Amino acid sequence: MNPAREILFNIDPVSAVAIYILMTLPVALLAYGLARRVRRWRMGAPENRFERMGARLWYLLRMTVLHGRIVRQRNLYGGLMHACLFGGFVTLLAGTTIVMIEADVAVPLFGWSFLRGDFYLGFKFALNAAGLLLLAGIAMALYRRIVMKPATQESSPDDVLILVWLAVLVVQGYVLQALRLSLTHDPWAAWSFVSYPLALALRSIAPEVLSHMHQFTWWSHALVAFGLIGYAAYSKLVHPFTAMANVLLRRLKPRGVLDAIENLDTAEVIGASKLEHFSWAQLMSVDACMHCGRCLEFCPTFNTGKALRPRDLILSLAGYQADQGGVFSGVLGEGANAGRFKNGRGADRQLIGGVVSKQEIWDCTTCGACMEQCPVHIEHVPMIVSLRRNLVTEQNSFPPEVQPIFNSLERLGNPYQSVPMERAAWTKKMATPVAEMKDVAANGETVDYLFFVGCVGSFVSRNQKITIALARILQAAGLKFAILGKEESCNGDPARRLGHEFLAQQLAMKTIERMNHYNIKKVVTSCAHCFNAIKNEYPQLGGNYEVIHHSQLIEELIASKKISLGEGAALKNGKVTYHDPCYLGRYNQVYDEPRGVLGRLKGAEVVEMPRNRAQSFCCGGGGGQAFMKEQGAQRINVTRVKEAIATGAEVIATSCAFCMGMFEDGVGASDAAKKPRVLDLAELVAEALQEPADVKRS
Repeated sequence: MNPAREILFNIDPVSAVAIYILMTLPVALLAYGLARRVRRWRMGAPENRFERMGARLWYLLRMTVLHGRIVRQRNLYGGLMHACLFGGFVTLLAGTTIVMIEADVAVPLFGWSFLRGDFYLGFKFALNAAGLLLLAGIAMALYRRIVMKPATQESSPDDVLILVWLAVLVVQGYVLQALRLSLTHDPWAAWSFVSYPLALALRSIAPEVLSHMHQFTWWSHALVAFGLIGYAAYSKLVHPFTAMANVLLRRLKPRGVLDAIENLDTAEVIGASKLEHFSWAQLMSVDACMHCGRCLEFCPTFNTGKALRPRDLILSLAGYQADQGGVFSGVLGEGANAGRFKNGRGADRQLIGGVVSKQEIWDCTTCGACMEQCPVHIEHVPMIVSLRRNLVTEQNSFPPEVQPIFNSLERLGNPYQSVPMERAAWTKKMATPVAEMKDVAANGETVDYLFFVGCVGSFVSRNQKITIALARILQAAGLKFAILGKEESCNGDPARRLGHEFLAQQLAMKTIERMNHYNIKKVVTSCAHCFNAIKNEYPQLGGNYEVIHHSQLIEELIASKKISLGEGAALKNGKVTYHDPCYLGRYNQVYDEPRGVLGRLKGAEVVEMPRNRAQSFCCGGGGGQAFMKEQGAQRINVTRVKEAIATGAEVIATSCAFCMGMFEDGVGASDAAKKPRVLDLAELVAEALQEPADVKRS
């Protein structure tokens, strides 16, 4: 005999037709709910997210189906839980679809049955295993919500309802299969290894009773399944649709890029004060949130008790969008989800103030930890900056300490109220002169690199030491470089992250015009923020350069033996820990080169902080926070410094101008008995140069 089974066993033709008619209702509810959401998304601003579709599809497969961004070492429990839920559910759904194709397409239209033989046996085994996998995932999810209760996890009755609903479906499926096997005495019943023992136990019941039990279970199973289908678009179950769509249609630009607003002078509105001011893709992304809380794990504001919680901000926007679109959110009870209803509910609220508080908007350090961890690629930072843009430009509302920064940037081209003539004052401490581009151009010469010093490296005395150290290294390597001197201006990053897009573009265009005037091709900078802005954002405004961070260039110079290192006093027989700057690491994936530099320093023992590389904890200085008063009892930089001190390191090494200031301040505020030194990579290397260029010690 060829292994096979009768589809719709024990179901009369009337019931078979009725079930298909009834199926149209939940499918229509699902389609209607999805259509209402899509309608809301389409009210957003236009944005192209359909280019390079082949690459997008391949990435979608790796990140969702293969769980590339879901199963991570730090989140093994949650990742494996989701893999069980996803794998079990999708396999069972695929199995149901295969049965429908067999019954409604292959057999009646083509007279061909493929559910037989070895394929049928494997099919039954796989579906029984998938049910167990789904039940395991459900048990893990319930345990996580009821017993483990991680700080980043927020549960609602809706979560439990969906999990129990799925469990009922699986159990009904096993019982239905067991009833059929007990009635048919299927010789291949053992392949249905979960249902088979129950089928054996049921054989003691009269066949007539079993038949009625089978029909009742078949109908109840169908109705429970239909209920879940109809409820999906109005609950968290919508996320398989929205999350996969968001991953597929994610932004392909570097993560550190904030899109420039085109035609600023004629734009009807700057930033977002209404949902419609976000792009359609951003509106779609808020519906993709799975409430998982992974964005909170390395968030500096969440971990130091600030008002901003990236997950709650997204959920607040999602709840507001549901209110405006008349879409039932699926959360059972107003108090069931603190994030979605954090600032109330209702379609008539104002976006800023009524949905998202101003404090949440200004708390953000723009470190990108939330975006790095989000399994569905929600981009919180661009949305927060869009809200800032509206506050600054349209509402003239921002923290009072920011006003002097804007004034100084506008009048003097730097945030420190320093005169431009003093930009190159640090060169007076160099025994070997440092050329300026105006003089190089006047002589008809060229340079290997423009050294873009940046405002911090030019005017802050502590950071001038880093600037001098890098200049010494470049001179020791025999590289031809020059600076812009008093012609240099702020790159625009602080203004852009603080929401002043007019000023940001004005500053950026001034720098681009000057660099293009000198036909600059290569740029080196020691500031991670300058590096990110010039490398990733200047191309939007016509500035295309090969930009290298000083950590990358120094590692290259050491590897090519253009500079030689001896022993540096700072690291002689000492431990050093490296802090990954957000704008260098997470935003630009520069992790190995700084560690390569430290690894080449004689006598240095490199120790890692628990949170490092992509999981690095922010210093607290990004997003303009270096110029603002930090809110909350815990300070971000002090929190990070404590983590560094706990490694036992004598030196905290970094490679970002803002990180340097935040760490110096954090070490000063620390109550540690032995306080480590904070040094830039350039300082460590310059100290270890075997034949350093002479420098006048100040």
